[in-house]
Amino acid sequence: MTRSTTFFLADDDADDRQLMIEAIKTIDPSIKIVESENGQELLNVLQSQAIFDRCLIILDMNMPKMNGLETLSKLRDIPHLASLPTIIVSTVGNPELIDFAKKLGAIDYLIKPSTMDGLINLSRQLVFGEVGHSKFDSGRP
Repeated sequence: MTRSTTFFLADDDADDRQLMIEAIKTIDPSIKIVESENGQELLNVLQSQAIFDRCLIILDMNMPKMNGLETLSKLRDIPHLASLPTIIVSTVGNPELIDFAKKLGAIDYLIKPSTMDGLINLSRQLVFGEVGHSKFDSGRP
């Protein structure tokens, strides 16, 4: 039996979510994508999940209610979610934010591309685990 992959995508912009999903599905149509509009909604979704096999959390930096850094910090405080591989994406490449995100446990902080080709290239990196230091296995058998 093959292992399925799930991406949890939190972004308050529905158009950005749709473009990201389209780009990811272009690379690998079998990836399941679970959408959330903000960090709080994502945490609720994640806490309702029982098993995390191959997954990746993709957090937009600027969201209402709970931004990407706040969400990442909360994730790291929840024992069964703390080790899940998480990436922050943003239109802003502030070095201090990038450093802080990595200190909080993000495996990478990526700049959102402004073109579909760029988004497909970013999605290729996400799908093939070419970001950060991990291949998005949760560490569970």
